[in-house]
Amino acid sequence: MKQTILITAYAVNPYKGSEDGTGWNISKEIAKDYKTIIITRKNNRPEIERYFEENNDPVHNNMKFEYHDLPRWAMSWKKKIGPRGYVLYFYLWQLLIPFFILKNKLKFDLCHALNFHSDSHPHFLWVFGKPVIWGPIGHHPKMPVAYIHNYGKKVVNTDRNML
Repeated sequence: MKQTILITAYAVNPYKGSEDGTGWNISKEIAKDYKTIIITRKNNRPEIERYFEENNDPVHNNMKFEYHDLPRWAMSWKKKIGPRGYVLYFYLWQLLIPFFILKNKLKFDLCHALNFHSDSHPHFLWVFGKPVIWGPIGHHPKMPVAYIHNYGKKVVNTDRNML
């Protein structure tokens, strides 16, 4: 029997690139060899369903999408608070995923925290005691000033060589 991989992917869209495209493409590649359960946001559902309708691919049979969001009132943080609101929303989204998994009785052998691509945003899949893959991730290292000094932004920094 094939193993089941549980993927948490905040952004998944087969019609977009960047984070959304990464969520879609990695999930689809994993589904070529494993059953996959992909937990994503509800706003991704229309594009995923449209893609399935327009594209007949046997790999789709290995992909099961579950849609998880915070309550509607929490969505307003993104607009009211700006970038900090996005981070707070994502953090709470990740924090509540284990409860979503338990509530929906999802069974899996391995977890993969797939995107928001930053090591400053933790996941909580470790609570299940199963193997966890985290990534791709980055930690946004400081950029050498030599690469940006021509952009006209005044930079105040104690390390004059790095931002």
